[in-house]
Amino acid sequence: MSDNLPDRRSIRLPDFDYSSANWYYVTICVQDRICLLGKIVQGQMYQLPFGHLVNAFITSIPQHYPGVDIDTFQIMPNHVHAIIMMNICGRTRGSAPTLGTMVQRFKTKTTHDYMEGITIYGWKQFNKKLWQRDYYEHIVRDENDLNRIREYIQNNPVNWKKDKLHRL
Repeated sequence: MSDNLPDRRSIRLPDFDYSSANWYYVTICVQDRICLLGKIVQGQMYQLPFGHLVNAFITSIPQHYPGVDIDTFQIMPNHVHAIIMMNICGRTRGSAPTLGTMVQRFKTKTTHDYMEGITIYGWKQFNKKLWQRDYYEHIVRDENDLNRIREYIQNNPVNWKKDKLHRL
């Protein structure tokens, strides 16, 4: 790597097995916070066609990854929240999909679908990247943590104007 480029610091826990049986809270954001997924009207999320494609992909994750379930999720105008439960017992480390692998597949597939939407339906162009490079993840620690996150996700549309990801 070039000496002129800064090192990109990972926000993942070092030496943590992200394929282990855990609950993970994930947030994935559209590049530049552009509202391509939908809009909020009076605290209610209304998905645009791309939001519907993202919704379909998220609900299909358990079919692509046996032992992985989606506890709850919320598509917002420019980001997605999800609680992912990985219950892949009995597999050796490295043989189960990692959280990063699933997020990468999500971004790749939905970017491909969006590019088809540009060609076929005239959807808005995007600048080089559809999704931000990284994603936020939090390993759920206990039931109180899980319930707090569920409530946050459920109330996210109502609290959209206060959300730090809300783009004015």
